[in-house]
Amino acid sequence: MRRRSKREKIVFAGFSAIWLFLIVKVAEVQIGKWQYYENLADRLHHKKIILLGERGRIFDRKGRALALNRLCCSIQILPQYVRDRDTLAEILAGFGLGSVQENRRLLEQKRRLFWFRRSVDYNTGDSLRKVLTRRRFINAVLVQDDYERIYPYGEICADIIGFVGKERGLAGIEWEFDSVLRGEPGWIMLQKDALGWAKPYPSLPMRPPSPGMDLYLTVDADIQMICFQALKNGVEETGAKRGSAIVLDAKNGAILGAVDYPAYDPNNYGDYPSERYKLNAVADQFEPGSSFKIVICAAALEDSAPERFTERFYDVSAGFIEIGGRKIKDVHPNGVLSFDSVFIQSSNPACAMMSFEVNPEIYYSIARKLGFAEKVGIGFPDEGGGRLDRPKQLRNRLRFATISFGQGVTVTLLQMAAAYLCVANDGTYLKPYLLQAVAKRGIVTSAMKGNNRTKIQVAGKTAVRQALSKRTAQRMKNILERVVLNGTGKLARIEGMSICGKTGTAQKVDANGEYSSTKSLMSFIGFFPKNEPKYVIAVMLDEPTKYRFAGSTACPVFREIAERLLKLEMAVASR
Repeated sequence: MRRRSKREKIVFAGFSAIWLFLIVKVAEVQIGKWQYYENLADRLHHKKIILLGERGRIFDRKGRALALNRLCCSIQILPQYVRDRDTLAEILAGFGLGSVQENRRLLEQKRRLFWFRRSVDYNTGDSLRKVLTRRRFINAVLVQDDYERIYPYGEICADIIGFVGKERGLAGIEWEFDSVLRGEPGWIMLQKDALGWAKPYPSLPMRPPSPGMDLYLTVDADIQMICFQALKNGVEETGAKRGSAIVLDAKNGAILGAVDYPAYDPNNYGDYPSERYKLNAVADQFEPGSSFKIVICAAALEDSAPERFTERFYDVSAGFIEIGGRKIKDVHPNGVLSFDSVFIQSSNPACAMMSFEVNPEIYYSIARKLGFAEKVGIGFPDEGGGRLDRPKQLRNRLRFATISFGQGVTVTLLQMAAAYLCVANDGTYLKPYLLQAVAKRGIVTSAMKGNNRTKIQVAGKTAVRQALSKRTAQRMKNILERVVLNGTGKLARIEGMSICGKTGTAQKVDANGEYSSTKSLMSFIGFFPKNEPKYVIAVMLDEPTKYRFAGSTACPVFREIAERLLKLEMAVASR
């Protein structure tokens, strides 16, 4: 047998190396990178189109839509597939979608898939889709059915509802419940032909989108409009910077209305400053002033020997008392006051005197039972919790004295409304709530109409604790009624209706840390009727310039809301 020559060995080794390389490469492709090449082939032969799920709607307690969806179109462009940029730019401009020059510039600048327009009128988008198909641009321009979020009540419900941007909630209920409202996207696979045109193919897989859940709130659109208009009138008539108002159902704690003014239009939210996007009535923490005196009143009445407060007279005829070198003054001369008159005339020195005798532990306990120093927990973004000194800090006489009349403590308007709601309900603390129910819907059809709604109740009346005794609550009701009849709340009075409430005028703190002599927050919180309360109304105005006290600013707003609520009741009853 002839032995191979050296040259033959080299050729054989070379061929062997080539075959070995090919075998390894084939193994790498078939075993190591099969998924990569499968995906590559998939991209060459198929196109995946995302189908957006319809966002859940938001309704008021009577089923009126506060946020809903309108069918529209959204346009995406793949510039790398555009064969004639000038023609495409002209087609888009012909439908009112930018100028030819702007469109041409975009097509030159962009290199990958980009959003060209969102929320295009459906008829315009559908007509464009037909023209693009006829002119053979449909593989480079994707015109998809989409939804546009609209808010029928505009600024009236804006602070509660919020708005949607970039396919997610960015404020209010839209943000807080985004995961509930947002639908699950689906997809459909299209087959590409030899020229790259994507077409539907029945055997290819698809997944239909699922709609989001609908939300039913406790708010009433009519009451929202009443509150908004009354608050707007109050802010403009008093020269205030802004204002807030809340209406609670006194029987169960449902939030019937919550507004700020000035507000914004959620349909065009980008035109307004971002600080307006929050609901100040729930988020802002402020010093309440005299409306907080219900705590010292309740603490005295809940004392083991309440008679040492209720049977005593408080001599404030000097117009002030001095504690630690600081004078606490009355705005008006009051003389000698009974226990009830301390609150009816809203005497700061008398409350300070009372604080000398009240046990700090009892005071702190009562304040916490009334819901202060913790969030109410209505499920709303940026809700404030407020601040209250602990009993150890309250042992400082000056500190406790100022807190007794609402200075040095912070609250939210919602917390104040909840505390007065507790008094209205004979001392039972009811938790205010905003979300009433959710509704599950069926799968969105090709016509994009949801069906098969199933309502699920998620909230209702919740009695958290017995914060005050019925005896204490009844005595406080009597005092709060006299505040309106004979005291600082006279301008909240309605003929023939028993109104209970309290004014609050709180100095604001300047940038230097001192209390301002000109800037104040003014509030009135009350409920009616006295014996079987239906509504709790809380009003706050920030820095009114035309009047000095809450009795002349917040009380008229309260009265306007209350009067219009009564008229609304009569109108509903007569239907």
